[in-house]
Amino acid sequence: MLETNGSNPEKVVIQFGGRMVKGYLESPVRNTIEELLSNAPSGSPETFRIRRLDTDLVEDVPVKDVKAVFYVNSFEGSSEHKSLNFYTRAPTVHGIWMRLQFLDGEVMEGIVFNSLRYLVDPGFFLLPTDPGSNNKLVYVVKSWLADHRVLGLRKI
Repeated sequence: MLETNGSNPEKVVIQFGGRMVKGYLESPVRNTIEELLSNAPSGSPETFRIRRLDTDLVEDVPVKDVKAVFYVNSFEGSSEHKSLNFYTRAPTVHGIWMRLQFLDGEVMEGIVFNSLRYLVDPGFFLLPTDPGSNNKLVYVVKSWLADHRVLGLRKI
């Protein structure tokens, strides 16, 4: 069992392209998305420590092998959900509104915290802008991106 002192186990789905791992990632307790994004650890993580859903096995997953880490509301998701892109009632978060396309063709939109770290780190956090999405937050590994575009800026 993972220790939970000062942390909150987050439901995550880690995608590697053709396969995925579901489980719980330990992360610091944050009250708001803005607090999480602005207080992200300095430097990119080298591994994600996850307690697997299917076996309760705790393992370190190297970031270099990962496409993205999806912080989710539920492990089931909704296969019926149709992605809603570029809508006008996005969450009000200071940042850059981006459209990403992964190497496997998946497309998503979201807000990226506007900082130098977005440019220099090998990955970044994206706050999805689709209100019906099962994803609360996504850690995107840049080497898995085929394309990314700035759609606009958001200010509080």
